[in-house]
Amino acid sequence: MAQMITSGMRLRGFITASHALPTIAVTSVMTVFAWSIGWRGASLALVALAILVGQLSVGWSNDAFDASNDARAERSEKPTVAGVVSSRALWAAAWAALLVSSVLSWVVAGFTGGSIHVFALSMAWLYNVALSRTVWSWLPYALAFGAMPLFLHMGLDGTTGPWWMVAAFALVAVSGHLANAMRDLESDRSHGVDGLVVRLGARWSTLLCWVLLGVATGILVAVATANAAPWTAGLLVVGFLAAVLLGSRSARPSAMFLALVGVAVLDVVALTLSPAM
Repeated sequence: MAQMITSGMRLRGFITASHALPTIAVTSVMTVFAWSIGWRGASLALVALAILVGQLSVGWSNDAFDASNDARAERSEKPTVAGVVSSRALWAAAWAALLVSSVLSWVVAGFTGGSIHVFALSMAWLYNVALSRTVWSWLPYALAFGAMPLFLHMGLDGTTGPWWMVAAFALVAVSGHLANAMRDLESDRSHGVDGLVVRLGARWSTLLCWVLLGVATGILVAVATANAAPWTAGLLVVGFLAAVLLGSRSARPSAMFLALVGVAVLDVVALTLSPAM
């Protein structure tokens, strides 16, 4: 007997396909960052909504594009494979969300600022449909997340903001992408899926992650020091060194990933608080 799909099941399917946790995380971090540089009131709410809807479009387009691969891999946890949501419905939702997010971005941040956010979203879509399984998978992350502080600064006061902030966002994003991809290294390799992590291997990918995070952390330490925030600088240094020590000495395979994520989170927190340094 065919399964009866209720509206509640379909709604949960759309939520699952949106990659809810990353969507909420990116929206929350960028909203706090927007607040920290001066966004307030209705404008802050609108910019948060533009980011949220944009991230929904990214998640839905990802699952829509991967639907056939997920079906072949029998990934029953995916809503398209479970038959709860069709790839066609996800594509429609993704395009609608992209349009709404673009309009909201132009309304709240002006044409230039809004266009920068549209560019960031287009890079995320480019990752989904073309570059996720290539050696260029890191590039959309660098461009998309590097563009976010430009979007928020340009939309707020028409300036680009500090360029070190663009560099720090891009470095942390690429490092996070590589760390996440390393979790699927063996699976990707066995299925013939290409990518930068597959090309580099676990050892060199891990080293590259640490180097990128080290550079990003160094930038933030320099900024904190220049702005007379020694406690922030000290916390960043101690956190980075502790993560390197714990991640490299633990026998657990997940320890390195968790240590990398810990430093990335610490850097992101410092980035969101950087205007107050």
